[in-house]
Amino acid sequence: MRIIHIVRAKNWGGGERYALDLVNRSVENGDDVTVVSRGLPAIDERFRNVGAEMCKMPLGGVADFMSPWKLARLAESFPDEKIIIHVHNFKDAEIAARAKRLISNKKRVNLVCTRHLVKSGKTGLRWRNIYSGIDNLIFVSELAKREFLKTSPEIDKSKVSVVANSIVLPDEYSEAKARDVDRAEKICLFVGRLDPEKGLDVLIKAMAKLSRGRYRLRIVGTGKDDYLKELQRSVAEEGIEDIVEWEGFRDDVFKEIGEADICVAPSVGRESFGLTILEYMSQCRPVVTTSNGAQREILTDGCDGMLVEPGSVDALAHAIQTLADDARLRNRMAQAAYDKFRLRFSYDVFFKKIYAIYNS
Repeated sequence: MRIIHIVRAKNWGGGERYALDLVNRSVENGDDVTVVSRGLPAIDERFRNVGAEMCKMPLGGVADFMSPWKLARLAESFPDEKIIIHVHNFKDAEIAARAKRLISNKKRVNLVCTRHLVKSGKTGLRWRNIYSGIDNLIFVSELAKREFLKTSPEIDKSKVSVVANSIVLPDEYSEAKARDVDRAEKICLFVGRLDPEKGLDVLIKAMAKLSRGRYRLRIVGTGKDDYLKELQRSVAEEGIEDIVEWEGFRDDVFKEIGEADICVAPSVGRESFGLTILEYMSQCRPVVTTSNGAQREILTDGCDGMLVEPGSVDALAHAIQTLADDARLRNRMAQAAYDKFRLRFSYDVFFKKIYAIYNS
């Protein structure tokens, strides 16, 4: 099977990681993989390192006639293979749909599009043409699917499916267990992009409500300088500078997660899925997160995690304190989260579902 991924991004993010993990696993599976990009070294190098062939195209807007033509020629250069064209946004789906119309044997080409956002589907002639060219439209959560279909976009519902997102674990972190040490000072961990929608300002205020000397807040991630300074000012105003550790970007986030007692994802924006939560679960750590996005599809409140109202300082502080006060509860929730990750959200489970769609 020949798999062609289109990756138009100029910067690295969650969608690019999703594509890279798929490319890597497909290559390991014995498939031939080509990645179409804009030719940016920072992007291309990562895909080359896992064995993908690279092909440069403009990947422009509606007026870009070169990319569909070049993509069609690329597909025609593999005359004896079944071809999967996997795209990760509707702009690239439009390019691929136009290319597919130029391919002589269209039946051997399956156009797959993953939808990573929580947004309503657009309507109109242009969008109807895009949707008609897609053979399989994958949403990363039921929430993302519901929001898209809310406006009744003209797409065949039989083409639509949900495949929950997943993560690839480094070998050294593929097995984990709950902490067997109940230390006096609990480490609360945040991992992610420093962005207003991630709710870090709420977490800082929640930490200020908790008893001094019992907690440390470790923040792993980067963001825009202006917002980072705003967060640091908030820490100073709350008088908790001595308990907050700014770790910045870390290649090895799993090591940081393994050292934490409580992991927090206090998003105030609606998450289309929430990969950070899976990272926490995969390392057998208790999770506190909010209830306003697809987090409710991952965790069950009180069973394998704690879900709180987004933006509520009091609710977040109470959940953290509840876990900190009860080692047995922390370990029970952590183990339940870990078991659910392995059963429902492991990369093997994810890849089998994606491959079934490829072969449909």
